[in-house]
Formats: sequence, structure tokens, C-alpha cells
Amino acid sequence: MNILNIQLPKNHFHSLLHFAQSENHNAYTNWHGDTAYENLCGIHTLTPEDNTFLRTAEPMEMIAYMHKFIDYYNIDILQVADPTKAWLHTFFHDQLKYIGPPESVARLETDKLYAKEMAESVGIKTPRILKQGKYFDNDYANYSTFPTIEKPSHVWAPAVNIFNKDDCEHLIKLRSQGVPPRDTNADYFVEEYITDMIETNVFFVIANGEYRITHTQQIIGEDENKSADPKVWYIGSYIQPLKPEVDTIVREKAGIYLEEIAKMGGSYEGSFCGAYTSAGDWYFLEINVRPDIFNSTPTFMSADDYVKGYFEDINLFDKAWENKTCDKLLITSLHEGEEYPFHLHQKYDVSIPNNLEYIDNKFYVSGYGTDNEKGCGTIIADYNIPKEFVEEIEATTHWKFNEEPIR
Repeated sequence: MNILNIQLPKNHFHSLLHFAQSENHNAYTNWHGDTAYENLCGIHTLTPEDNTFLRTAEPMEMIAYMHKFIDYYNIDILQVADPTKAWLHTFFHDQLKYIGPPESVARLETDKLYAKEMAESVGIKTPRILKQGKYFDNDYANYSTFPTIEKPSHVWAPAVNIFNKDDCEHLIKLRSQGVPPRDTNADYFVEEYITDMIETNVFFVIANGEYRITHTQQIIGEDENKSADPKVWYIGSYIQPLKPEVDTIVREKAGIYLEEIAKMGGSYEGSFCGAYTSAGDWYFLEINVRPDIFNSTPTFMSADDYVKGYFEDINLFDKAWENKTCDKLLITSLHEGEEYPFHLHQKYDVSIPNNLEYIDNKFYVSGYGTDNEKGCGTIIADYNIPKEFVEEIEATTHWKFNEEPIR
């Protein structure tokens, strides 16, 4: 089979890798940043002209282009992991195998107020709304409750954690500089900040009206990376599994939401962000209807089973993740241009990470999505990562893990 993937920055690396490593499959994708690493792994990246066209074309132009590309490369599967291009589902879902949400589902990610209302409609708790308004209002960012969270209502943009008056002043400065979404008179809302909680992620697959939860996790230390003046995403945060009793509750609550949105159609994967409190309550925060940007999590499936899971038997996703706890280790270096120890993945048989560059026969973390003044980082993910792998990296390189990851 031949698969064409249209993605956000590097969020389908491992599923494409399995296609590229299979004898009878080919993987084609758009791209962001340098492509040498993907090409080394056997993933075909579009020409610069085609890549730019996909990013800038008007819908009708893009539809005509897609038909030509599908015919020329004998594409069997179209995978769309960019919510802003979910309208392609309308034109192609009945013409070939299509993996990706329809527009009505993609709206859950691009319209945060709509997703929140969907959760409330099925009885799931969400944080209280403290204020609503427009970005051009005179009292914009005149907040008095801290911490709090500001979210665009119907525009696809990140939420912002606000910790103090300085953060409010910074938001007003961003508005004066025309930084989206504050460059338009769009709606926003302000939510209460749920205290005494842990941030939980739930990863899922939906296909043919059914859902499966593949795995869950807790993310720690990410609050300041989502502030009005954020750090880069890889500084100071780390990931660990949920405790079994928490995992059970989180899966149960998330399942209520997933059962509802599975009725809306489409075959795709995504994730929830939620808050689990010490009182045992779970609050819905946000949802993505595609894998994370810079996603390094393996599928634990062959390319054939990955396709069959979407179109024949969704239980194959359960089988792939059965009895697996995926270690996710956030690794960083404060040394600009630090060579990445790729050879140790081969030595210890650990799944290779996403978001690398390949230059002069050496590997580096990509400059795309990083800030060299603040170092660089990526995520290593696999089942049962050996302790010796971690120890050798830290003993022989400048790379460090954000926590003591292997206990």
C-alpha cells in the first residue's frame, strides 16, 4: 500500500516509519523543517513545491492537486492529521481508505468552547468560566484571580496560564503586537484553575463508531511552559504513568466522552488533557483529534495491522498495547548543537525518537520547534526502556533526563 500523510509538525513519524520499513509499502508526507532524517528512515517527503502548495493552496485547488497526486503515486490511504484540513474528509473518505476526523470532529480541537460544551452535555465536569469577552475589549486581560486560564473560544490557538499581573501586561503587549489570536476581535473565555490536581493525558483511537484507549499518562511541570511568556516545551517537564486507581477513573470518565464523539464518524487517533483532583474528580480540559506534535510514541504495530485496526478490527489496537506501559523520557541538552547519541538506541534496541536532523552522518535534535538559546530536547518512548540505556547516555554525553526516569 501507499500512504499519503498530511500532518502537523512531525506528529505521525512512527506510523509512517512502519510503512517505510515494510517491503510492500511506501509512505509519503508533507514536512516541516529539515527532511534528511525522515528520508534516511525511508519516508518519502514531498518536493518543496508540493509541500508549499499543500500549505497555501485554496481548497478547490488543493482538491484538484490531491486527485493528481493520488493517481500518480497510486495512493491507497490518505491520512489527514491537520485539523484545519479536515474538510478533505468530505471529498475523499469514500474514494479511498481515509484516516482522519471529519470537520465536525475536528471542530472539537479548533473550537475549545464547543469541546467544553460537549463534555458538559454528557455529564463530565469542566472548570467554571469566570469571564467571557473579546480580545479588543477595553477590559481585556484585566484579571484579578490567579492563577487562571485564558482560552480562545472559537479560534484554534493555545490556552494560556496566567499567574500574576505581569502575565496580564504581557498579554496586552501581545495584542498590541498583533500576535494571534489577539490580532482579531475574536471571543475568549477565562476558566478557573483547578488546584490540587494532576494533569492527565488519555490517548485513544476511534474507528467505525467504536473507540479504544491505548494508554494514559501524567505530565508534570508543564504549567509554566503554557504561560503568557512560555518556556520551550521541553524544559522542566516530565512524564510518568498514572497510578492504577487513578488510571481506572480517568479511563472511565474519558470513555463517556469518547463514546459520544465516536458516533460522529471518522477513523483517527487523538488525546485528552484532563485534571484529576485529590477529591477523585476528573475535569475535561481539552482534546486533540490527531497525535501530539513531535510525537515519539511507537505504534507497537506493523503497518498491516495499523491499517486493519482502522478498517477491519479495532481490537488490534488493544492487542498492540496489551500489558504495555510506555516509558516516555524527556531528554534535554543545554549545549547548542549537541550531537544526539543515536547509536545507543541501536545498542539497547530502544525505539528511535522523532524530530531529529541528519547532517554529515551525525544526528542532532531538529531546530524546528526548539530554541537553541535554551538548549534542545526531544522525547524517547518505548516499552521497558533499559536502565543501562539511560545511564550510558548521562555518563557519556551532555544529554540529561528531566527526572530520574527509570526506577
